[in-house]
Amino acid sequence: MIITSSTIITTGVEHTSAAHLVIDHWYDESPITVVWSTTPIACTDWVLGDVSSQGPVHQPADKVPAIVPSTIGAFPSWAAITEVQCGRCGAMIGPWALVRDEHLEGDELTEVAREVAELADQERESQRRKLIASLTDDAEDTARQLADGALALDEVPYVGAMDRPGVGRDGDEVIAWGFLPSLAGDGDDEIVEVVRPIPAGCR
Repeated sequence: MIITSSTIITTGVEHTSAAHLVIDHWYDESPITVVWSTTPIACTDWVLGDVSSQGPVHQPADKVPAIVPSTIGAFPSWAAITEVQCGRCGAMIGPWALVRDEHLEGDELTEVAREVAELADQERESQRRKLIASLTDDAEDTARQLADGALALDEVPYVGAMDRPGVGRDGDEVIAWGFLPSLAGDGDDEIVEVVRPIPAGCR
């Protein structure tokens, strides 16, 4: 197969991009539209703090995903490849992308772009819920250890001095924090925090 034409187009839907392609294969040419999410996706284990897992995978708006046939024959279907395999858990990690026959425009293009954006949002919110649950456990466990005397207050670092996610303190609060990859893929990651009060007898 050979891609004989590739034109990136705007979708009008935030955090998505698209392209019109023409693929020369066998005895025919196939016009297709590929729509992808520009929101980076990381392995959930990486989001939860395992830096050995796959970090954020980003498909920029100006870079068309690789296209491969998903069926074999004279008139194949096509799929977009945005994923890489996590070297830790083996899961395939990458932004959502959908391929549709013909060169979609107008409402048809917008509908597919909204579907891609919704799928990406659902995955991000699922990771957010898991991260918040993990941070809640960490913050409450630290507060419990402080109350029980198993952990001294000066063993909990100041949040402002921390250079990586974890549990710290600020004033009379314990703060467990982590982050989700930047929506724009520019490294300006979204900080997620769970705060619990430091037990009164430990302040």
